Amino acid sequence: MPTQIIHAPLVLAIPVGNRVEVRTFAVEEGVFSKRWVAREHDPLIIDLTSGVVHGAAWLFQEITMYQSGTVRPDLPLEVRGDLREHSRQTGKVLACRVAWIGSGDSRYPQTSLRLELD
Repeated sequence: MPTQIIHAPLVLAIPVGNRVEVRTFAVEEGVFSKRWVAREHDPLIIDLTSGVVHGAAWLFQEITMYQSGTVRPDLPLEVRGDLREHSRQTGKVLACRVAWIGSGDSRYPQTSLRLELD
């Protein structure tokens, strides 16, 4: 079976052996000429074993302004219906690593998942 490594700027402690679905979406980009660009660095990851959905807030609600650390009780549980899906893959997690990149106040999480693709 082929394998692939998925990187996401999220904390995703998904156990080895769990099955996941990884979806990416395209967004309109540009000012004068609009084109669709895949946001592969910002995937929606669904842990099919546990049912937990992981993703950035923009996948659930169009966000124009936000303040870091603010709780969003109005954020829907479902993915936005107006998104254009670019790709979808499923597979079994072979390895999972959560690392903090950077230093000081500029640190951010990055999860890397090695998947055995279906």
